Amino acid sequence: MKLKRIIAGVAAMALAASTCASFSASAAESYNAFLMFADHNWLWQSMAAQAGGQGYGVDAQITKDGEYTVSITSDSVDKNENGDNEHGKGGTEYASGAVVFCVDITGILKCKTFNANNEKKNGVTKNGTYDEKDITCKLKSIKQDGKELKFDASKILYGNIEDQNTNYRIEIYNTYGKTKDNPPIEQAEVMWSKSLDVTFEISGLKGSEKKSTKAAANNNDAQPTTTAAVGGGADTAAANTTSNTNTGAETGLALIGLALAGGAIVLTKKRK
Repeated sequence: MKLKRIIAGVAAMALAASTCASFSASAAESYNAFLMFADHNWLWQSMAAQAGGQGYGVDAQITKDGEYTVSITSDSVDKNENGDNEHGKGGTEYASGAVVFCVDITGILKCKTFNANNEKKNGVTKNGTYDEKDITCKLKSIKQDGKELKFDASKILYGNIEDQNTNYRIEIYNTYGKTKDNPPIEQAEVMWSKSLDVTFEISGLKGSEKKSTKAAANNNDAQPTTTAAVGGGADTAAANTTSNTNTGAETGLALIGLALAGGAIVLTKKRK
């Protein structure tokens, strides 16, 4: 009977550990990032996040420090036939040039005057939790149909650029912004027909693991997790891999180990 009670206890602890790990994952804050783009004809465009139902890109969910990719694909933009996208590709075979080219991470910054009606296009329902100075972003790459597009990293703008919303912006080019007069890219080189991908790195998020470089290098137990993109037409969008060294499952496994050890002690005493 004692053995049955021990087995039942171990099973209960395993269930608790599983629930704990699940809760830890679901409780993580998530912010939607999308690629804001319009070519020189204002076709091939997406100006909002998928979360608000008005976006035509392939977005990413930002949950912790790491590297992420946002995209626009030909398939995701070309919805004009169904009336989904009032712009569509307009009969053009490829996108060329750019009037707007940014990455917005929505819902992440504290806005001075939060306006739920203005934010709903990006699916944002509450004010953000971060100040601009809390977050560090770095543009890693721009790819057109899989090929690198050169950019001047020193000219990329970052931060709370519009100020009246909760977006943290990476401004690559904006004909209505400061990059118009000091562009990080050659607009004439913007030309693609299948996919436009932007990869960036973000750090400073709460709950992200803080470790020294030496400690991280010596940590051989870190398990990779995949950050999935969301949105339509994601045939060319690659998943992004970041490391997660504290999922909550370790605590559950430790409890299970203690329970098994206790069971072994009980059985040993009984045999004596």
